[in-house]
Amino acid sequence: MIIINDLFYNLTHAIIKVKSFINTGKLLEITMEDVIENYKKGRKPEDFVETNRNLFWERMCVSNNESAAESLLNIKQAAKILNASEISLRRWSDAGKLPCMRIGVKRERRYRLTDLLAYLEQDQAPVNIAAFEHATSRIAHIDLEGIAINYGSHLCAFYDTDLGRLKLALPFLLGGLQSGNRCFLIATKEIQAIIINELRDVRPCIDQDMQDAHLVITDGMSNGTELYTFFESAFMDANKQGIQGLRVLGDMAWTLQKGMGIAELNDFESRYNQGLGHRFPVVSLCQYDARLFSGTAILGALKCHDDTFHYPLTHFLGS
Repeated sequence: MIIINDLFYNLTHAIIKVKSFINTGKLLEITMEDVIENYKKGRKPEDFVETNRNLFWERMCVSNNESAAESLLNIKQAAKILNASEISLRRWSDAGKLPCMRIGVKRERRYRLTDLLAYLEQDQAPVNIAAFEHATSRIAHIDLEGIAINYGSHLCAFYDTDLGRLKLALPFLLGGLQSGNRCFLIATKEIQAIIINELRDVRPCIDQDMQDAHLVITDGMSNGTELYTFFESAFMDANKQGIQGLRVLGDMAWTLQKGMGIAELNDFESRYNQGLGHRFPVVSLCQYDARLFSGTAILGALKCHDDTFHYPLTHFLGS
């Protein structure tokens, strides 16, 4: 028992010693086997670390003269660079599309910056940018009730009557379907039924639109990560199918039904705005029922949808 305690003490001391060498942003690692083997030989772990620094660098496949570009990034940092979800990175790595290293006892994922940049260049970026440029060269905007809305816009609207809910929702979706866009409707099942029934009066083939995935309907997800992953996958699928325009209508009452808090909703809106909303040829419209949301929630929505202020604000206020 004394030996075990002494070993743990020395191991802790060795780890502290290793950390003192981290002055270039790179990680050094010593294994339990190394410590035990050298302990048997009567060598203190700190001495072992001191005399074998080069060995540690080799184990991490990182040489002292490598550039900072080869530093290892955790999955959260990598996801931010790719503007993708952590779930997507795990899926791409498991499929062999995105190289990653597994380190430590927990086998945590680590990514090289050069691998991430290569992935953007070879896989996603050219396709997405080409699709966006092609769409914007064909038509730089959509027309919504007499106002030209640029692709890449992420807007919000507010209403306080049942009729006001339909003011922008109907022309937004109808115009998209007529133009060959892929449209998405995120709403509670009750509001889905109301909007679809209204569309059916002016577009009798609406059921066929849904069957052919010209109109994709969902009642939302329980958290922002799942929702971001849903859109990321759906947009990439549309891109691969050659669809040049996307429209997303969210009637945000679904968040209340799913129990998504305002803070998480705002985080999702901001991330979507900085990522997917501008990477793809999509116009996104999130509308809020002022009868259901607090003033704080509405203020948060305005802050997350600053594209709205490029247009007459009265246009986005339902009667």
